Amino acid sequence: MKDRSTASVGVVLAAIALAGAALPWGTVGVGPVENVVLAVLGVAAFGAFSLRKNGLLDREPGALLAGTASFAVVGYVVLVLSGVVAVGPPSPSPWGLSFAVLGGVGGVIAAYGDGRGFPENLKAGAVATGKSLLLGFSGLFAIAVWANIVVVVGNMLVPGGLPQMLMLAVSAIALGLGTGTIAVVYFVATDKSLSYLDFRIPNLKGFGWTVAGIFALFALNIAVSFVLSQIGVGTASHSIEQSARDGDPTILLWLIPAAFLIIGPGEELLYRNIIQKSLYDTFSKWGAVVVASVVFALAHIPAYAAGASSVSALLSTLSVIFLLSMVLGTVYLKTENTTVSALIHGAFDAILFAAMYVQITGTTTAAILP
Repeated sequence: MKDRSTASVGVVLAAIALAGAALPWGTVGVGPVENVVLAVLGVAAFGAFSLRKNGLLDREPGALLAGTASFAVVGYVVLVLSGVVAVGPPSPSPWGLSFAVLGGVGGVIAAYGDGRGFPENLKAGAVATGKSLLLGFSGLFAIAVWANIVVVVGNMLVPGGLPQMLMLAVSAIALGLGTGTIAVVYFVATDKSLSYLDFRIPNLKGFGWTVAGIFALFALNIAVSFVLSQIGVGTASHSIEQSARDGDPTILLWLIPAAFLIIGPGEELLYRNIIQKSLYDTFSKWGAVVVASVVFALAHIPAYAAGASSVSALLSTLSVIFLLSMVLGTVYLKTENTTVSALIHGAFDAILFAAMYVQITGTTTAAILP
């Protein structure tokens, strides 16, 4: 019996893209479907992969149909982001965009693997990367779930509901709860013990790496931003920056301690201590840093998609985040201490929050938060 496991993965990816069609897109929907075009393409990919999975379609025509539909999903998202296909208001849901991109790109890769086959080492790498993406996006989903829970509880406890100023603080709390939840699930599923955690008080060398890492992040951020400005490529605004500009910037002051206590530790736990470390078994150490950084960048699509004026702005922003993540991943690789990368991450975000607060009424420059 021929292996059709790749087609099974394609079924899941097509279902993710299809789920994105149920989220707000600013288009005329039908029933629970908010985006008919995306739904049709998702159904086509899902159907083709399903028929391949059950052996009802031959390998080549099935893979071609599934790959074409998946590629069309990606193309549709690009047309929406570039403004060629008009949608909204409201703007497309960042989650809808993320699901569509994840399902479409993953579907193209799965279709190729189903039709042509992967070498064993490449297949192992693809599986490991897929698991990492699943972990990364599961973390986002857990954060969104916890945000809704915290908001509901907060509105019940605070007369008149939570003020806008506290909503971003809620998102920071939800980030810690969400990444913590995924970490617990991962530890239970893989039978890992607490010794797997690399949170330790840094030694003198670790503090040296911390200082060097903070300077490296800012130097890289400034250099890349300068290059992008010189070639006329813009970047997208983070949802935190948009909310602060449109509402009360005082919330940024609350996020400064949150950067050290929640944001930095939470994201480094998930993307470095769990995802990057788990990739060491499949890739070289540096390969794991690269793959984990790709996952980290893609996981920021929901935070930046709504603030992107174009596809190029979103892609340039994700590219910067990838490079910043490479620095964090390198520090974690060299120190094997999540505390060090968490301190670097937290300090970088905290300084940007402070600068954003000072400049918010006099600048339109977008800050890129990893």
